[in-house]
Amino acid sequence: MFENTGGIIGFAAIFIPMLMGLYYGFRCAFQTDAAIEQWGIGAGSAWMVRFAGVNIGMQNIVYAVLLITSPAGAWALFAYGTLQSAGMLVMSYVTVNGKWAEVEGVNPTHEGTVVAGILLACHLYIMFGMQSIIYS
Repeated sequence: MFENTGGIIGFAAIFIPMLMGLYYGFRCAFQTDAAIEQWGIGAGSAWMVRFAGVNIGMQNIVYAVLLITSPAGAWALFAYGTLQSAGMLVMSYVTVNGKWAEVEGVNPTHEGTVVAGILLACHLYIMFGMQSIIYS
């Protein structure tokens, strides 16, 4: 497993986003009410929260399969994850520092910004530090 990822750092660079994605995917898809209450985003957001959970969860099931098999040639999936993380980082920052954060009942934490930053750092390592593996 470690050999296919170029060692422990490459393994961790894929494992960390996978673990985070599976956690948030499960939380959004199957613990929707608790997630909505924690984030204070309102019951009307349930469908979109579940939709996001399914997308994130499935992407990270694929990451798990790549860790078990090999990430060789999977550059497109990791490029998607990199762009997704960068977009999440920007949107989280804008949202938490915008008018939405002032709405009564909303809990504007920086959790999303921190999570997106960690995901982006891992994906940038995958894209640039693991070139010989993911582009083969």
